[in-house]
Amino acid sequence: MRVRPWRVFDLILLSAIAACLASGGRAEEPAKTQSVTAGPLKLAVPETWKQKEATSRFRLAQFTLPKVAGDAEDAEFVVYFFGAGGGGGPEANLDRWIKQFQTQERKVKLTSGKSPQGEYILADVSGTWNKPIGPPIAQKTKEMPGARALSIILTGKDQNNYFLRLTGPEKTVSANADALRAAIGADAKAEKAYALPESSGN
Repeated sequence: MRVRPWRVFDLILLSAIAACLASGGRAEEPAKTQSVTAGPLKLAVPETWKQKEATSRFRLAQFTLPKVAGDAEDAEFVVYFFGAGGGGGPEANLDRWIKQFQTQERKVKLTSGKSPQGEYILADVSGTWNKPIGPPIAQKTKEMPGARALSIILTGKDQNNYFLRLTGPEKTVSANADALRAAIGADAKAEKAYALPESSGN
C-alpha cells in the first residue's frame, strides 16, 4: 500500500510532538555548579569537576574532570598563583605553553577579554602535547597526541596574575570549554584576537 506524501509528513510531525511531550517540552537544564574560592577568585564550576587536595603550594585549586567517551584519561583544571608579581609576564607564559605542543599539526588561538574577576588572555592550543610529568625541576614529559590546553592569564582586581589551566584529551577539554569561561564569568563572543610578538610562539 502506498503512503501518500502528506501522510509521511503527518507521521514525522506527530513523532516530534510525542518526543517533546515525553521530555516535558522543556530544554535540557544547565549543569549544576559549585562555588569555589581560589585565593581572591570566586569560581562557579560544574559539580562534575571533582576538587582534589592541591599537590603544590602554588596551586590554589585543583580539579579532575571525568573523561568523555572516546578519551583514555581524565582532564585537569588548576588555578596557579606564584605570589605578588610572580609567574612571569603574559608573553613568556604564552610562548612556553605553545611550545609544550609539538609543531606538527599544532593549532593555536589567542584571545583576550574581560570578566567580573578581571581582564584575561586565553591561549587555546591543541595537537600533540609534551605533558609535564612529576616536579617541574625534573623537566620530564610524556607525549600525548590529540590533546588540548586552555590556559588563562587572569589579572585579578588586586592586580596580581592568576594562571588557570584546563588540560587533557581534546574531547574532554572541548566538552568543558564553555564551563571554563563560565567559571570566571567570561563571554567568548566578547573576546578579541590577541597577538604575540613575531619572535614568539615558534
